[in-house]
Amino acid sequence: METDASSPSETPTCSIDRRLPNQTYISAWRNKAEFRMVYEKTFNSAPDDFSAKEDALQWLNLWKVRQVHDFPVCVRCTHLVLDAQVFDLRWQRDNPDGAEGNATEVKNIYAGAFTRFINFLTEAVGNKRKSIAESVREIGIETYLVELRHLCAHRSVSISIDVFRRSAQYCMDWLKRAYWERELATMAPVRPSTVMNAYVSADYRLSDVEDLFRMYDAVMAAVVREAFTLDMARECAELTVDEKQLLETCCKRFGASRLSKIVKRSMLELRELRLPPNQATVNAICKALFDNCRRMFVDTVLHAGNERVPLGKIHGELFRTLAAIGCLQTFFEHLMVISEQHYPDELDVRPVWAGFWAHRIAVAFQLLKQFKRTCRTMAPGKVARFGDVDIKDRYASKWYQQRLGAATDQHIILDQTIDSPWHLTLSRAYVLARVKAMNEHTKDVVPVLLTLIEPPLPASVQQKVNDLTQIFNKANYALYNDSHNSDTTTVKTKGKNAQPTVEEDSNEIYTAEHLLQALGRKRTASSTSATEQNGTVKLDPPTSKRKRHGLWTEPDPSIDWGSYPLGTCPAELGGVHA
Repeated sequence: METDASSPSETPTCSIDRRLPNQTYISAWRNKAEFRMVYEKTFNSAPDDFSAKEDALQWLNLWKVRQVHDFPVCVRCTHLVLDAQVFDLRWQRDNPDGAEGNATEVKNIYAGAFTRFINFLTEAVGNKRKSIAESVREIGIETYLVELRHLCAHRSVSISIDVFRRSAQYCMDWLKRAYWERELATMAPVRPSTVMNAYVSADYRLSDVEDLFRMYDAVMAAVVREAFTLDMARECAELTVDEKQLLETCCKRFGASRLSKIVKRSMLELRELRLPPNQATVNAICKALFDNCRRMFVDTVLHAGNERVPLGKIHGELFRTLAAIGCLQTFFEHLMVISEQHYPDELDVRPVWAGFWAHRIAVAFQLLKQFKRTCRTMAPGKVARFGDVDIKDRYASKWYQQRLGAATDQHIILDQTIDSPWHLTLSRAYVLARVKAMNEHTKDVVPVLLTLIEPPLPASVQQKVNDLTQIFNKANYALYNDSHNSDTTTVKTKGKNAQPTVEEDSNEIYTAEHLLQALGRKRTASSTSATEQNGTVKLDPPTSKRKRHGLWTEPDPSIDWGSYPLGTCPAELGGVHA
């Protein structure tokens, strides 16, 4: 037991409690200054400074109360060893003689601390196939400490208190090098701009984004009304005075009179803004878009069904810019939230334009996915690469034209390159939640989301979900479905030269009760249209899937019991007339 207990000469490689870089975590300490203060009192105070170490122990107790779950293992081990050292210092102060024979209680405190110290660290390593000695050796702890732990646990040999004290100091030196110094070197203070799911505080960069969106909204209001130049916008009676003044400012700022050039230059300026690359910035940009492009959303409700107003082509540059700066995914999720909400005012148009643009974005990503899949079989050089501006990709334009036909300008064309990095990240749980929350505004979006799930659903499962979704939405999803079995409409022809007609149910089915009513109507219609043979009606056998209540079974609702004599059943009656 006279092994040298000096601290390790090199910093041990320990991954316990190691945090990922560029991530925000909730900790028990308020800030880095508080963490450093406890570090100084614990490790840099004098060995016999009882007040400093007792104060540090109280702070560690407070941290344990603040953070009950996921408390760092190394901080917990620091608390164990420091508690034993403080108890030892208190005993030395009360017993100045320092007789070792009276130090039994101090030895017991040290023994319990060392036992739990090794147990906590080996559990944190998490490799049950290795022995305790192998586990602690990997993180830079001498194996003699494991032997000391065994002696403390089994009480086989009386250990000198000096061994306990030197071993405790060894543990503190290891904790200092393996955890505390590492955390001080990598820890960064938390600011509002770095917190996940929080909006950036108002600063000059966010104001620049708001100005660009405000100018974009005024320009698009003129373009929708077929005013393509500044002179045409001045004569447009549907534009407000503020919008015309804003257009004047845009023309002076970007040095152009054609509104299409102003849109491209404003979106280029938005891409070149050096905004903080975090989720808070993305949320702030989406909020600025909702707050400053209100005319765009109002025009969506007014001109969504107007073929003369190609909304997808008009606003395509905006959505390509949002995809380039990494905001389109969050913007789509915000649109889905708006379209799924129930508003007290039935005339509220927010779900209408939110559902429209959510559908357009989902279809745009699905078209891009299908285009990239088609390009895999193309010869190199026939299609453009992402970021290549020299090649004019005529094949991509032709593909989109053939895929969409006359509705090409109504949809968003995100990209025409074979290796575009833009995609929607949709989990199965997210899409399942959208299916459960589906309403009249999102019924067109959900079938498209089924083809964008990562990892993709099997074809059979996707077809089942499509069939259930088809009950709610009577539209034909053949254009937007990747599955070869997606077309669920029934085509009938009458006569040899008759034109095919699509059979549709005019009744709207939105709930399970509506579905049961529709099935009941079909059963009634089938029973009344049955052919009579030999003066009797040919009846279908009763269904076997009926609910049972003890000895009794619920009657089959498809059978008209009033047409049978008393004491007979359908099977007997069918046998008599057979």
